[in-house]
Amino acid sequence: MAEYRQWREEKRTYLKDVVPLETPYNVKVEVSSLCNAKCVYCAHSKPNHGVWEGNMSMGLFEKVINDLKQFPEKPKQMETYMFGEPLCNPLLPKMISLAKSEDVVDRITFTTNGLLLTPERVDALMETEGIDIIRISLQGLDAQTYYTTCGVKIDFERFLSNLKYLYDHKGKCSIRMKIADLALEGVENGKEKFESLFGDKADSIFIEHILPLYGDVDYDKIDERIKDTVMNGRENVATYCIHKVCHRPFFRVRVAANGLVTSACCDTPHDIIYGDITTERLYDIWNGEKHRAFLKMQLEGKRFMHPSCKECVAANDITTEADLLDPWAEEILGRF
Repeated sequence: MAEYRQWREEKRTYLKDVVPLETPYNVKVEVSSLCNAKCVYCAHSKPNHGVWEGNMSMGLFEKVINDLKQFPEKPKQMETYMFGEPLCNPLLPKMISLAKSEDVVDRITFTTNGLLLTPERVDALMETEGIDIIRISLQGLDAQTYYTTCGVKIDFERFLSNLKYLYDHKGKCSIRMKIADLALEGVENGKEKFESLFGDKADSIFIEHILPLYGDVDYDKIDERIKDTVMNGRENVATYCIHKVCHRPFFRVRVAANGLVTSACCDTPHDIIYGDITTERLYDIWNGEKHRAFLKMQLEGKRFMHPSCKECVAANDITTEADLLDPWAEEILGRF
C-alpha cells in the first residue's frame, strides 16, 4: 500500500543561505506545451491562453543538454514538463535517454495526467532507465468526473489497468500520485475510495489543495473556497501575510517548448521571459541581467508593483520554511 507523502520534495536546502545560484537547482524542460485535457482550473481550459502550443524538437532538446554542460555544477533536477502534457511528445523516451547518457543532471522527473500511458509507452520509457520519478496528477475517481473536470471521455478501467502496468514495470523509478481535492468533493468516503483505487499503483499518494494560480481563470465559478488556502499555501506552512519575495525564480528556470527561457511561473501564460535558447546560451541567460533584475525586484519588495506578479499567490505556496526569503531579503540583495 502506498504511503501518504507530500507531492513535492520536503528535504530542501535553505535558499537564504545559497542564493544567488550560479547553477539552477531545477531546470524545467517543456518537451510539450500541448495537452490532451482541458482541466477547468488550468489555463488550458481557455482557448486563447496565450502560450505557444507544440512539441519541442530533438534538435532543440540537444541544445538544452549541451548548454547544461556549461554550468559549474549539475542541476539537481530536470523536469521534462511544465505547461503541457509530456507524453504528447513521441520523442520523450529518446530525450530522457539522451539526458541520462549525457549525465547533465542529478535526477530526471516528469509529471503527467497519465491518460496517454499504455503498456507500449511504459515499456519505451522504462527502457531508457533514466527516469527517477514519475508524478501522476489525477483528476477523478470515475469516468464522469474526468469528463466534468477535464472535458475528456476515458475508459476508466483501462486507465487503472495502465497505471497498474506502470507500477508493476517501474524498475527503480518512483511512482507518485496526487489527486485534486476538488475531485473528492461530494464523494462519499472519497479519501478511502482514492486509497482503494490507487494505493496499489504508486509508491506514494497525496491529496492536493487547488490554488488560484492562473490569472485568467475564474476560480470562484469552480469553487469559491479555493482562495481560502492562499495564506497558508497548499502545504499549510503557517504565514501571516502574502510574501513579498517569491522563492521560485531563485532556484528554477523553464525552457519552453519553443526555446524561450522563462522564470517557470506557475501562471505560465504570464511567465517572465529572460531570453531565447535558440540564440543564446542557457548559462548566460540564467546569470544574465534580465534574470538578476527580476530577482532584485523581488528582494526590493516591488513584487506587488509588477504587472505579472502583483496578484499572484504562488509566493505563499511553499513546502517548508526553507523556501522563505522575506526575512533575509535585504541581506541577500547585498550579494548581487
